[in-house]
Amino acid sequence: MKQILFSFLFLCLGLSSCFSQQAQDSLYFYQNKVLYPKNATDVFQSYKFFNERLKKAELKSDKPSQLNSMYYLSSINYKLGAYDESEQISVKAIGVLNKHSTIPNSIHYQKSFYNLLGMLYYEQQNKKKSLSLYNKVLELSVNPKDSAIVYNNISNTYKKHNDFNKAKQALSKAYDLTKRIDDTLTIALVMDNLGFINSKLSNTDDGLRLMKQALKMRNFVKDTVSKYKSYTHLAQYYFNTGNSSLAKENALKAFEIAEKIKSASYRQDALGLLITLSEDPYVTQYKKVNDSINKAEKETKNKFALLKYDYSNFEKKLLLSQLQEQKQKSKTVIASVVAIGVVLLSLILYVFLKTKHNKDKLLQVVETESRISNQVHDEIANEVFQVMIKFDNQEENSQKSKLIKELNSLYYKARDISKQHSVIDVKNSFEDSLIELMNSYNDTDTNVIIKGVKDIVWKGYSEINKITVYKVLQELLINMKKHSKASLVVISFLETKGKLEIKYSDNGVGCTIKKGNGLENTENRIQAINGTITFESKENKGFKAIINIS
Repeated sequence: MKQILFSFLFLCLGLSSCFSQQAQDSLYFYQNKVLYPKNATDVFQSYKFFNERLKKAELKSDKPSQLNSMYYLSSINYKLGAYDESEQISVKAIGVLNKHSTIPNSIHYQKSFYNLLGMLYYEQQNKKKSLSLYNKVLELSVNPKDSAIVYNNISNTYKKHNDFNKAKQALSKAYDLTKRIDDTLTIALVMDNLGFINSKLSNTDDGLRLMKQALKMRNFVKDTVSKYKSYTHLAQYYFNTGNSSLAKENALKAFEIAEKIKSASYRQDALGLLITLSEDPYVTQYKKVNDSINKAEKETKNKFALLKYDYSNFEKKLLLSQLQEQKQKSKTVIASVVAIGVVLLSLILYVFLKTKHNKDKLLQVVETESRISNQVHDEIANEVFQVMIKFDNQEENSQKSKLIKELNSLYYKARDISKQHSVIDVKNSFEDSLIELMNSYNDTDTNVIIKGVKDIVWKGYSEINKITVYKVLQELLINMKKHSKASLVVISFLETKGKLEIKYSDNGVGCTIKKGNGLENTENRIQAINGTITFESKENKGFKAIINIS
């Protein structure tokens, strides 16, 4: 059964400030027609609009508009069952992204095209490639809706190969995220698929409840295409539970939608479902043979555009490297810009001296913290411990017990402060120290997920940079534990061309950003090493921070 799901992650991207209001309104209008088509006319009008927009963008070399148009064209082709055309457009778009890495919002485009290609490979029976692409999207996803859509797609892949237990595991993760999602269709999508999987795993009552609730939500927003999936799921459910009358009724409703939107693949699926429901043994036998032939054709088809691209991309990089080397040899040194050179040298010297001053100040802060840590541990904690021993040797009474508890609490507080400001081993085992720090906040109340930390080449970063990363993450985690009441924290690390990006997000209570001592300290530390840190939070929407270090 066709997978009705799109990860529309950048509906407004690609708009330039020079666009007229009318052009922007037209773009939003047709984007919504692709997202929520009411009939076949919506789909075909949208295709015409984005096809013309793509041609204009290519003439103007407007890459964001070009990619935006290509995504919607690829999505429309996917919805119409034109998988080859959809795949070719998506692969071409990935080529544009790889060639122009500075395109704004490139991460969003990558997520969207990888997700769409994952769905295309799902249709081509290529489980390994489909799951690989979905996992790429999952690594790039930072909000609940994106993650829920990807988990749903992963579940569909397992479901297609009859691995219902793994399908439910992925869907359960998506369902947990729906509490933080506002989009009705995304919630309905997850509920419908989870209901169908539950019915396959003998949990029929809960399965039917979820599927009916999803159909009600889809009817409420009047989304024709997504209702098709609800009716096919319900038809299969009633057929499996022996209610042939309701099974046929829902299958016919699915076929009516397929006729309405004029999709060949939907018609084929709907007719296949009606044949399955038929009691004629010859019809049933024909269906089995036909399905077997179609499956064999899909599995033996090896001329997929992305698989070719994987190899040709390597050849292109090799050729590009050779061309760059040739250009480098043919360059001549230009020595007629001495005045400009002096100005540039002065600017560089100024930046260098300012940076050195900031780093020297940060080193002094680190040294002071370490000295205070040692004093707290050696002078206060040890003395408290000695007093506790003396009290243990005294006669027992209620006052003594209460005092021992208070001293014990004071001892652990002193030890924690000491640990918080202790010296970090950045030469030999920094990665282990960093993982230990993050895992120390992983308990029964809070689940801390760490992504990509082992992929970072920490040797390439200075000691002060590593100390700063450690201290800033420690500050964010302490702030989380004290104030946010988060049950899930995700910390991801990504290194691109010598630049380190760290993303922190939690699902806590959130807040209105006011830079108190904690947030201000993290900002000062990062700025001292010429990095940047941004914060994003709203009440009941969690807290996010993005750190960039060169």
